[in-house]
Amino acid sequence: MTRNDSFGEAWTRLTEWLAVMAPESLAAVRPAVAREGLPQELSELYAQCDGTLPTEAGRFLVSGCGFLGMDEAMALRARLVSLVDGPDVEANWWGLDWVPWAANHDGASCLFVDTGPGPGRGTVGYFFQETGGEAQLWPSLTAFLVALADAVEEGTPFFGGTPVVHGGALGWD
Repeated sequence: MTRNDSFGEAWTRLTEWLAVMAPESLAAVRPAVAREGLPQELSELYAQCDGTLPTEAGRFLVSGCGFLGMDEAMALRARLVSLVDGPDVEANWWGLDWVPWAANHDGASCLFVDTGPGPGRGTVGYFFQETGGEAQLWPSLTAFLVALADAVEEGTPFFGGTPVVHGGALGWD
């Protein structure tokens, strides 16, 4: 059952679970950094961590994604934006207002926040390079973290995978 935690409460739930059940994944979380000029929830994320180490233990989010450091996120965003060569690509593949905050090892798939104007602002989506982005899967980064914390605490499926721990690291089957 999904709770109505704040961002900080959801982050605490996740990291407390990792500390007990998947300490290698928690050890892969890099220290926080102060970042200004970002949407509120991205600022809150970077106030907690500047990404995770690029290791299996650090890629403990769904679809083999790990948190991106701010510099990594901006580099991936710039790379994806550079591939948008017209309105059809923007509408059907990568939105120019999307900001990645987690990605797999080569950036071919990532989780993003929509920072554009309108009703999708602040929502979280998933991008896969082969097929493009699917926007508005979660209403916010907080909602994503709450659902993730629920799934790991309860051992229930989340975004097509069930949490498992191997060698002290969280993964998804």
